[in-house]
Amino acid sequence: MPKKGPAAPRAAPPTGGSAVARAHELFKQGRTGEALALVRPLIQRNDVVDPEAAALAAACLGSEGKHMEAARIDQMVCDANPSNPQGWSSLGYDLLNAGDLEAALDAYGRALELEPGRASAHYNVARIAARMGNKPKAIEHFVKAVELQSDYVDRLDEDPDLRPLKDDPDLQDRLPGQSADPDPYAEYYASES
Repeated sequence: MPKKGPAAPRAAPPTGGSAVARAHELFKQGRTGEALALVRPLIQRNDVVDPEAAALAAACLGSEGKHMEAARIDQMVCDANPSNPQGWSSLGYDLLNAGDLEAALDAYGRALELEPGRASAHYNVARIAARMGNKPKAIEHFVKAVELQSDYVDRLDEDPDLRPLKDDPDLQDRLPGQSADPDPYAEYYASES
């Protein structure tokens, strides 16, 4: 009989346990090192991944700028529960911040397959596409993000990845309510010439 590799970890129901709750309070206070020390042993026990502990550990690591390490934990969550769009979005976020654009794009793609209406995933795909020089894809996903959540349009001023697209006519023509108003004097100028 051929040997099988190790089974994929299973997802445990959220713990809600006092250690995770205490770690969450520490995290909110900015005491990420202490929070991580509490949740790290709870991430995976007996090949069962605790999604709540893992998500908090990844958030702690990400807040400390350790995005690749956070992505490894996010990947454990995705392996244990591949139908969880939030897990894939978290993985995409950490990979994006670690600089692995291709892998981040794949993770966000999985999140969007599972939940096409996830505005934050469309927004981040737009950011990645802009970084990669794929303007049509950046515009497509940014417009979708704005259609789903209108306040994303305000991020054009703030986001260095998308700021170059701010005045792009291809984007402006597609944004809801953002197309340039016709010149109110155009008819007058036409008749005077």
